Amino acid sequence: MAYTNGSTAMMKGLRRAAYALGICISLFGAATALADETPYSPAMKVRTHRVTIDVQADGTTTTRHEYAYTALAESAVDSVATEDISYHEANGTLENVVAYTLKADGKRVPVPETNIQVTSHNGVNGAPPAFSDMMDRHLIFANVEVGDSAVLDYTIRDEKPTFKGYFSLLTWYSEATAYDDAELVVTAPRSLGLKYKSYHLADPQVTDVDATRQRWQWTYTNASPKDLRKESSLFQRAWQYSDWPAIEISNFPDYGQIAAAYEAEAKPRAVVTDRVRTLAADIAKDAASPRERAEKIYRWVAKEVSFAGNCLARGDVVPRGTDLILNMKMGDCKDHATLMQALLAAQGIESTQVLVNTGEGYSVPEIPCWQAFNHVINYLPAFDVYLDATSSSSPFGELPAQEYGKPVIRTSAFAGVQQIPPRASGTDWSEATGKTTVLADGSIEATAQYRLGGSQASAASHYFAQWQKAPNFDNGSDQMRRAIEGRGYKGSGGYDALPPMLVATSQFSFGVHYRVDAYLDTDSPYGLTLEPFFPNPGAIAGLAAFAAAEPYAHDFLCQGDRRSEETTITFPDNVRLLAIPKDVHAKTALLQFDARYQRDGNMIRVTRSIVDLSPGPVCAADVSKQYGLIGAAIKKDARAQAVYQPK
Repeated sequence: MAYTNGSTAMMKGLRRAAYALGICISLFGAATALADETPYSPAMKVRTHRVTIDVQADGTTTTRHEYAYTALAESAVDSVATEDISYHEANGTLENVVAYTLKADGKRVPVPETNIQVTSHNGVNGAPPAFSDMMDRHLIFANVEVGDSAVLDYTIRDEKPTFKGYFSLLTWYSEATAYDDAELVVTAPRSLGLKYKSYHLADPQVTDVDATRQRWQWTYTNASPKDLRKESSLFQRAWQYSDWPAIEISNFPDYGQIAAAYEAEAKPRAVVTDRVRTLAADIAKDAASPRERAEKIYRWVAKEVSFAGNCLARGDVVPRGTDLILNMKMGDCKDHATLMQALLAAQGIESTQVLVNTGEGYSVPEIPCWQAFNHVINYLPAFDVYLDATSSSSPFGELPAQEYGKPVIRTSAFAGVQQIPPRASGTDWSEATGKTTVLADGSIEATAQYRLGGSQASAASHYFAQWQKAPNFDNGSDQMRRAIEGRGYKGSGGYDALPPMLVATSQFSFGVHYRVDAYLDTDSPYGLTLEPFFPNPGAIAGLAAFAAAEPYAHDFLCQGDRRSEETTITFPDNVRLLAIPKDVHAKTALLQFDARYQRDGNMIRVTRSIVDLSPGPVCAADVSKQYGLIGAAIKKDARAQAVYQPK
């Protein structure tokens, strides 16, 4: 289905709480709030945003940052009053820091030393950093009020280039932010041969500094920021670099050279040492085939090596050595990829590291920039599979959802920009069957069985695999009781048919049973919607939120799936069933929803299904209309009721 906007961390928290009850809170369960119709007035503005970069022939840089942020409303005061400076502690220096509050009347209030928190990631007693070489300074500006500005000016001098002899920069401005004065200036030797491309910006002013150096200057202002309150929260936009005011600048001739530059740094760290060879043999023992050996190695790295560090977003691009990674049982994405590459090589299995981005973009810049990638995974050509060893919840051959369909570069045997294939149609699915019995006093007793495939199965099986190891695991009885109490009732329940789980799987099934005391009123006429007390994993009813969807103006993230639900509800002999809902059917080019109701005496059988053939991971903007039509049908069905009265 379509992906919704929202905090990734928040959604992970919701899923974690939901799976603790054996259910899944749908991403589509909350209706869209109507945008405030009052005129849009941003709470803050960027008064000054100047970045001046002096590039040397070896790719090292000296960068001056000049920022001033003004609070226009009380709600922005706290965010304006805090700023952070980060730089490479091992390979860079911070100079000429000036920080003060500029009051509306022109008075300056310097940031006191007591308001600066310094976090070093260096080792103890001068030892080098194990997993992060960043120095962070957290500044709290004093006495910031509405109308005041936080002013920050500092210079960072890098003493080691990311890739020797190369410079690239990928940056953009937000159209939802007010800018009074933004400027980017890059000065570099002609010998570097920098190329650039910019979008929604005036052409840069290009000047000669002297016979050997050139200067590029971009400027940007935005007096009328976009009001994002009116953008639907039901769809998650798929971004293109050309969508916003953006700048690409680089002297990499192509993406093959980025691959080669990374490979030159990473390959020497993936050597097969005696320690790696011995460990690989121990991990892969009893494996019947090369694929099984690869799977055992992948599972070991994903399970035994914790994730920590910079990855590609911040810090050094050079992976750590395998001895350090194994000693610490910890590493960032490129460390995981390097260790797995070495272990696989020890078993005669070829692999390459792969650069990918995990954001919302599904394209690469026209000008090759290494910053387009923030993550490293592996590719095994013998099995034609990509593996992300930082994801312990992804079975062998599967990836986290945000990596499917992404452009990638394989750092060895480079053959152009590749694309990770989208998830195959039908990979994600859920089936739920249930039985609810209404007792004479209105209490209910229910059982349900759930079968999951794809990403839902991976997430649920990973959760249960971890939870079953906990010393307080009680088969869910305490959590079920608390969940029932949280809805204002008394009752009990637990899980059924939980298989002993060791690792995440691509298919997973489990059951649940529960009793809720005095849930229905059997002494008066009553109408009730025919949904279970606890929603099914990926409940179809949650998609009713799309009934509120307006046609979306941008391509958005999507992934086809199928869901089916079948349940019976049996009423007691002391009530008479008067009416059941009518069937509901809706179909578009890509989606089909069906709900059917059958009555047999005092028993109702409900069957619902939805099939989404969206190819994913990106849907064209006009597909949003189809989600709106199907959402309206699901909403209509979700409001339908069965009616009974006491005899």
